[in-house]
Amino acid sequence: MSQKNSVLLTLMQIAVGLVITVSGCYIIYYVIIDKLIWQTLINDRITHGFWVGLLLLISIALSYGVIVIGVTEANRFVGRHFGLNIPFKPVCSGAFLGAPAIVGLLALRNIPWDIFGTQNIILTIILPIFKTIAFLLSLPIKAWLMLGLPVLMLYVLAVPIGAILGYRLSDIDNVEVNAQET
Repeated sequence: MSQKNSVLLTLMQIAVGLVITVSGCYIIYYVIIDKLIWQTLINDRITHGFWVGLLLLISIALSYGVIVIGVTEANRFVGRHFGLNIPFKPVCSGAFLGAPAIVGLLALRNIPWDIFGTQNIILTIILPIFKTIAFLLSLPIKAWLMLGLPVLMLYVLAVPIGAILGYRLSDIDNVEVNAQET
């Protein structure tokens, strides 16, 4: 695939993934789960903390799972139009890990380094290395926030970009061993 087609494929996958993510969030979570289930069916019938927490966990898992599968299939669909057969598993894994990666990068910005102390000689040597790594990893997030862009856009971008990175960084040539071969 030429460089131009590769860039176009990536941009198309991000654009289609953004549309799927935003529309999936609106339709799945807001319309179906929030309006239909929470406000119409449940309303004020369940007020106990355990059941509310359990239903909230189910609704978040359901909506996130549907969005991950939707972005995965959208990336595979766009890839088929460019003549690529993109495997499901690495794309789905990357899409699934996109949003948790943003959470981790956001958490790197606010680590209270003083809680580690400096009494130990090993910590005195290793802590500056960890501080530098955390600073470099969180630098794009800091730049994003300094531009005044909303954090929610990071989560919306994380799913399609994670899906693309999932299949681009995976070893696609690795064929699973069949049960008969073992």
